[in-house]
Amino acid sequence: MTPADALRAHRNTTLLIACAVGALGALVGRATDGWGTAAIVAAVSGGGALFGGYMVRRSAVADMTVIEERGAVRGFADGLSHGVLAAVAKYESAVFPMTPGGVSPEERLARRTAAYHLASEDALPRAVRVAAAAALAALDEGGLRDAQDAVGKLFAAVHEQTARR
Repeated sequence: MTPADALRAHRNTTLLIACAVGALGALVGRATDGWGTAAIVAAVSGGGALFGGYMVRRSAVADMTVIEERGAVRGFADGLSHGVLAAVAKYESAVFPMTPGGVSPEERLARRTAAYHLASEDALPRAVRVAAAAALAALDEGGLRDAQDAVGKLFAAVHEQTARR
């Protein structure tokens, strides 16, 4: 969300609140003393809501912008974590194919390269990066049990990363 979008959203919200407060003020003023009082109470309460919205404008826009930026960074890290998990799982299937000779050495090398490339991204959360490195090391060693345990730990790290909300 750009600062202009945040400002527009805050302005529209402030106007909506001011109209609602003014309408309620008019109802209260009409119920207590008549139309003259209703107009005065509506103007004062609506104007007070507008003034309050104007006073908090700068901090509200800054907060909206920061919150949106954090969400974008977090969403990117979550997506990258899932991408690493998928790449490691593909490499695992190349290391331990279901049928003997089912994966060519070139395909295995390509999957390994893709997994290492994604696991080395700077935006990847540290816990996921460490788990991915352990999984890739276990897959390179070739032990089925160790590799399955390491990939399971990677899955748990990715799940913890994305389920922290």
